[in-house]
Amino acid sequence: MYRPVMPSPHRPYLRWQESWGRLLVPLVLWICVSVSIRYGYFGDSRMVLGPSSSRLMVASSVFVNHVEVRNHAGEGVLLYGFSKKPELSLERNWSTTNYMIVASYSRKGFSLWLNKGSRIRMKWEAQTSTLDQLQLIMVKGERKRETLLPQLVSSSGAFNLSEPLAGKEAEYTIEEDDRYYVGLLNTNPRSIIMAMSVNVTSKMYDLSKAKTMSSTVQGSCRLKLLFPKTQYVLLTTPDNGDLGGWYIELSFVARVITYVVMLGFIILLLFMVLKYLGACDGDANIVETSARQIAESEPIMPQKTIPRTYGTNDEDDEERSSCSSSEDLYDAKLCVICYDDQRNCFFIPCGHCATCYECAQRIMDEDNKMCPICRRLIHKIRRLFTP
Repeated sequence: MYRPVMPSPHRPYLRWQESWGRLLVPLVLWICVSVSIRYGYFGDSRMVLGPSSSRLMVASSVFVNHVEVRNHAGEGVLLYGFSKKPELSLERNWSTTNYMIVASYSRKGFSLWLNKGSRIRMKWEAQTSTLDQLQLIMVKGERKRETLLPQLVSSSGAFNLSEPLAGKEAEYTIEEDDRYYVGLLNTNPRSIIMAMSVNVTSKMYDLSKAKTMSSTVQGSCRLKLLFPKTQYVLLTTPDNGDLGGWYIELSFVARVITYVVMLGFIILLLFMVLKYLGACDGDANIVETSARQIAESEPIMPQKTIPRTYGTNDEDDEERSSCSSSEDLYDAKLCVICYDDQRNCFFIPCGHCATCYECAQRIMDEDNKMCPICRRLIHKIRRLFTP
């Protein structure tokens, strides 16, 4: 006879938990890969260049499809592509003079990208009474900032002592490719009107071996990378003396197929590891499962011990007790669902031995897949072979 298994009140919760458990690992991996594509090294960034600037970057075409530069001011930033690293062999000198007002207890300056070997020289002029209240500030670093100490130069002798203006000079030699901020700090409680002259000798990369070139005169440009070579991307700016307008937006557009393949490989590897660990756990629990199956094979109802008596008057009672005991023992080895076949399998991971193999297969074919004893979710079925 077939006894239907009643659905568990916790079945929807267990099924929901199982589904989310399977989706959790790929979901976390997908979020990590998406964040690394969007905000990692190969992502969007805002850069400061400056006049006559030359900035070199390395991009792997395996992970990057193309490089896009946006300059909304349309100042003519040039984007070059190289198959080999260009040489830092050119020099370009440029100068500019600006008049500015520095508010009290504030600073004003500009940012530049300078390559190793460049030199920067500054001279600032203000009234003699306020000149000592101006302090030169030079900060290196685009991500990690570091304060530098430029070398002060003696005051220029070109000024007449009778004039109300006086000047100071400082210079610095660049020792590392990086972004540099140069400015003046006003420690006076009043604003200061001053003139600042900047002379820069910047190191530039040789452009003679460039493979491709594009310009941002129209506002944006794009440079496609040839798969699977690693390419060098170079950004250069013309010399127009503008110290405050060289802000560009650079985007490394990812090659999506590469990240999809990597994600699929990681997920497949992870599933294989989990499957291997599950198989090992199943083999390790064979001994424990065997012990449980013996316990489950015991009669469901406790048997009463029947004392042995001798005598003709008790023969009928002894036969009935022996017959009842044999029937109980036989029923304890039958399947709890059909009551026709013997119990010849057990469930993983709970280890209960309560049904025949055919009834166990019918349970696995249903949606609940619950053990009829403990109501736990069944993952696998294993046969029992008895001599």
